[in-house]
Amino acid sequence: MSEQKEQQAEKKKAGTVKRILKWLSLGLLTFLLIASILLQGPWKVTTLLAVLMAGAILPKPYGKYFWSCVGGVVIALIIWVFLPEETEGWRPYTFDKELAALEAKRAIPDSENAAIIYNQLLEDYNEAVFKPDFTYSNLPELIRKEPWSGKYYPEVTQWLGQQEGTIAKLVEASKIEQCRFPINADEAGGYDVLHRLKPMKVWSLLLIWAANNDMAEGRTSQALEKYIAVIQMGKQLRQQPSALDFLAGTGIERSSTSQLKKFIVTGNVTEENLSVIERAFDETKHEWNYDLPRILDYEKLLVKNFWGMFYAVNPEGETRLNPSAATNVITAQSPKDVKDKLVMTYWRERLMKVSTILCWFYMPSTPQKAGAIIDAAYERCYAMAEPDFNWTEDPRGSSVRFNCLHMVDTQLYVLEPVYRNIHNIYLRTVAQQRGTRLTIALRRYKNKNGHWPESLDEVKSSAAKEIFVDPTNGGSFIYKLTDENFALYSKGKDRDKFDDWPIWPVD
Repeated sequence: MSEQKEQQAEKKKAGTVKRILKWLSLGLLTFLLIASILLQGPWKVTTLLAVLMAGAILPKPYGKYFWSCVGGVVIALIIWVFLPEETEGWRPYTFDKELAALEAKRAIPDSENAAIIYNQLLEDYNEAVFKPDFTYSNLPELIRKEPWSGKYYPEVTQWLGQQEGTIAKLVEASKIEQCRFPINADEAGGYDVLHRLKPMKVWSLLLIWAANNDMAEGRTSQALEKYIAVIQMGKQLRQQPSALDFLAGTGIERSSTSQLKKFIVTGNVTEENLSVIERAFDETKHEWNYDLPRILDYEKLLVKNFWGMFYAVNPEGETRLNPSAATNVITAQSPKDVKDKLVMTYWRERLMKVSTILCWFYMPSTPQKAGAIIDAAYERCYAMAEPDFNWTEDPRGSSVRFNCLHMVDTQLYVLEPVYRNIHNIYLRTVAQQRGTRLTIALRRYKNKNGHWPESLDEVKSSAAKEIFVDPTNGGSFIYKLTDENFALYSKGKDRDKFDDWPIWPVD
């Protein structure tokens, strides 16, 4: 009798445990379902949770059939994971139409493309050549900042003589208005940009060294030609769609602008010299409402192609989720030596197929739908190019949601402040350009009257109205006479002394 009671007690206990587990699982499913709804989870995940929750409350006879079906689906997926995958002809999906549209907008004849010359120089570029012995001292900085004579630095003069061919090619390239490097919108795009930017920064420095030598030794026309070639190089880089090119281009322009301002204010400047410099700046345009959309078109394409790695396409144009998506994402952000070591083994392939199941729940069903999500998310960034954009508004925060849109929002949470900083750099670059044109007007006044003007009002009739407007705040530049010559600066965006941006004197 006691044994029977013990068995009944055990059954009751087991039944209680089952009920507790059932209610716990039901509670967990309810929590996950509510969380998925509130956090805007993928509809497939929400549907799956709803189906599992319905199965958990079905009466016993129906519940058994339901869980049998679930088990059958799981077994079918396991079998699918171990089946061989058809890979012939399939590749990661890329948004080729968007790339073709970008290339079509930028297409120019080779004869009008300065990149043809730069690419020839890149093929022959040897980093060791541009690290002669004198670069391991403070000499490079000295000959960059001020004009210098070869009689004091014969080793530099000798080395520059060996670079005459490169200098001539760079000057030749600067005389071509347009420059279009090929667009690489896949995972290697960033590496391609960096591959050319380092040599071009070195070449800009080479031109400034040579120009400073020309200036000290009286070859003023040759010096101006090289200074202007550097400005053109920066301008040509800004024609590329990459934000890295844009930033590097503005930096290269600024390095030469500083040298020209020193010559304008302190050199023996003729009217012909001033006209040559003024013409170079008049032809160097900065247009935010044109530049930012170009950058965004390219950056957005990079994001789309990153997402495209989660999909595969065959020659017939059919698409599917990519079983190698996880590997593609890892290798896309890895150095080449890491990629070479990442060998696809049997079990890694199986793991990749398991990740495809997870992607099916999380990712949009087609790459086109993923692209549409990215397009919508980037609209706020494109709004920054509008003249009435409110720059005082705080950048967007990272969205709290569990869907693929969260991935884009997270990227833009990082990138939007970058675009705002690029806008600040743009404003300061325009301020420097206008300030340099102001120094030309001021120097013309001095050449005519023998002294610097008391205020900017005295040169307003002889220069374009726009150059007197500080683009960072819409006000005026600040001009003051000093013992040596004058001080000219921008009050900056906030118009306080902590935000002052010097135009003259330069560092």
